[in-house]
Amino acid sequence: MSWLHPAYFWALLAVPLAAGLFWYAMRRRRQARDALGHGALIGRLTPTASAKRRRWKAALVVSAVLLLGAALAGPRYGTKLRQVERRGADLLIALDVSKSMHAEDIAPSRLRRAKREIKDLLPRLEGDRVGLILFAGDAFLQCPLTTDYGALRQYLDVAGPDLIGTPSTRFQSAWRAAEAAFEANARGTQNMRAPAQAVLFISDGEDHAGGVESITRRANEQGIAVFAAGVGTPEGGPIPLYSDDGQQTGYKRTRRGGSRVRTRLEEQTLQTLATEGYFRIGPTESTLGSLPAALRQMEQSSFGTEKFEEYNEQFQWPLALALLLLLTEPLIRSRTPKDGGPRKAESHPTGAADGGASDAE
Repeated sequence: MSWLHPAYFWALLAVPLAAGLFWYAMRRRRQARDALGHGALIGRLTPTASAKRRRWKAALVVSAVLLLGAALAGPRYGTKLRQVERRGADLLIALDVSKSMHAEDIAPSRLRRAKREIKDLLPRLEGDRVGLILFAGDAFLQCPLTTDYGALRQYLDVAGPDLIGTPSTRFQSAWRAAEAAFEANARGTQNMRAPAQAVLFISDGEDHAGGVESITRRANEQGIAVFAAGVGTPEGGPIPLYSDDGQQTGYKRTRRGGSRVRTRLEEQTLQTLATEGYFRIGPTESTLGSLPAALRQMEQSSFGTEKFEEYNEQFQWPLALALLLLLTEPLIRSRTPKDGGPRKAESHPTGAADGGASDAE
């Protein structure tokens, strides 16, 4: 047995609270009765509440609260085998981690904003296999194609310029890494229909090697869709430098003159690179959320079927029992008339009042 939302066990604190409120109400009634006079005499002269019935009503409500808390925590008992067909496209995200991506013209920085945009994008990809390539002057496959988006998020968290020793930005290196990843994946799925393939470049567009046109040509030849997302502003900003312990040490400067190097978004390069669509990640808004719709227009292929065990949800049983108890509680009458009702004083013989007082005592 397991629980879907164990954090909701805090709701069970309402159980002792409800019990305490019923106990407090019972005590106040007893104090009010004692303030009117002798308890036994009042019980004989007036209709009275059944203490036993009130305890039953309180027990029903407290039990219902307990069951509602258990239902909220989501009990799961027993498993069943499910088979799910995976369909979608293969998407490789090539993330620029060059030093210029540290520029802060996009808060908190270009690189950190790009990471956040990728994480926001993943839940909307609906089962597409996604891989991650990090590139600067060189490139490597950081995360192979997978549907485990949680693992990809962990790889994103550690992505940074320190992982690639070669400075500058070369889109050709990222493209070669993407081609190698697709080829390796095709060898592993020889008996399956090849899914649609796409590459998403996320960069500020600074290209120190050229050859963007050759990438688009090879992409068209191989039937690979290429998307690009530009991060930054045309005005740009300086490039901060950091020490090994993450402390900022200054800004990148030119060798001659020592003035600060200013990096700007080069949209022309990215728009030339993108054969299927260009997106913009700006200071206040992003159009990258349109990528899933573009992928849906591509031909979808099956990745095969996956079998996994799924827990049987059992929350409905404590919920139904709690509702039953709450519906039963109003049906129990807490006040019942005293048998025979109150007696008239003139019907008693002399001394009956004393006798009645003695009985009450």
